[in-house]
Amino acid sequence: MLSEYGRSGVSRVTHPFASLLVRMGVTANGITLTGLVLTCAAAVALFGHGQLVAGAIVIALCTLLDLVDGAVARAGGGGSPYGALVDAVSDRVADGVILSSLLWWLVHTEPGNRYALAMLLACLVLSQVVSYSKARADAGGLRTPGGLMERADRLVLILLGAGLEGLGVPWALEVGLTAVAVGSLVTVIQRVWGGRTDYLRRVAHEQATAAPAPAPGDR
Repeated sequence: MLSEYGRSGVSRVTHPFASLLVRMGVTANGITLTGLVLTCAAAVALFGHGQLVAGAIVIALCTLLDLVDGAVARAGGGGSPYGALVDAVSDRVADGVILSSLLWWLVHTEPGNRYALAMLLACLVLSQVVSYSKARADAGGLRTPGGLMERADRLVLILLGAGLEGLGVPWALEVGLTAVAVGSLVTVIQRVWGGRTDYLRRVAHEQATAAPAPAPGDR
């Protein structure tokens, strides 16, 4: 939802800066990979060692590069299929490392907190399925909705929950993870149902188009 409604406003802000970076020879793929390395390093070094507040702040700053790389790609000519592949793979790796680092910390500090562990595992699985469902639908030529919870929404809730947990707010991480897990499940259902609806609509259209015209004697 944040990606859908906030994209135009962000583009207006980042476009001048992106144009400057393009003139300086900075590439979108370079920004993407830099953001990936910094995000993974921050997740492992901070989340993995219980520095939840610092981790949430640093990772949030690192993920801002994800906004800049798209703007640089557009300013440099619209991007490429290879750039889109690099961006998608980087996002999946970053998401996995962020959640795995939180899981590592939780296993060592609160191994008895089975609910949080279960929600973390659910988020780890469902976040990948959300992205894959969209990619697979696009590969098959099916149109699907963005859904309730895209990557930006998941990151905001996870980082907010982790940061508040680090400040001592009780159940903050559990609430954030539950919202992400439930929202991701809803999004998967929305995308699969949307793909099914689009597929059936196309089949009905093809059948109607291919139906033979009635013979004169049949009128």
